[in-house]
Amino acid sequence: MPLNLVSKNEKQRVYNFGKRNLETCKTRQFVQLSTKEVTESLSKLSLEEMQKTCDVLDERNGKFIDMELIEIIDDTYAGNSLIYRYKANFERNDFLNEVRIWINTDGKFAGIINRKWKDEYIPYK
Repeated sequence: MPLNLVSKNEKQRVYNFGKRNLETCKTRQFVQLSTKEVTESLSKLSLEEMQKTCDVLDERNGKFIDMELIEIIDDTYAGNSLIYRYKANFERNDFLNEVRIWINTDGKFAGIINRKWKDEYIPYK
């Protein structure tokens, strides 16, 4: 979907969520996600799971610097969500990373993953 179909405020909200999650890798001060902001299943993401993700990213890529929105996929028909795909920039970019964030139709964050960047969108299963 064209990026300009989503408001600047909404794009900024999603960006801030993703950046905040990745920046906790620097501070190691993980905050449990609130059900006001995220779906119930995402709010159950454990601090240990967050720590493990950060350990992998830190070891492989170093510290998080920033991320750039590349595309938004409208999956509201099949998966009831919008999918934001970001290309992440780290200290070391030998292994390019994608940050993928799902927003459900209620406007709550429904998922966030980090994976190897692929130029072509491949649905996550």
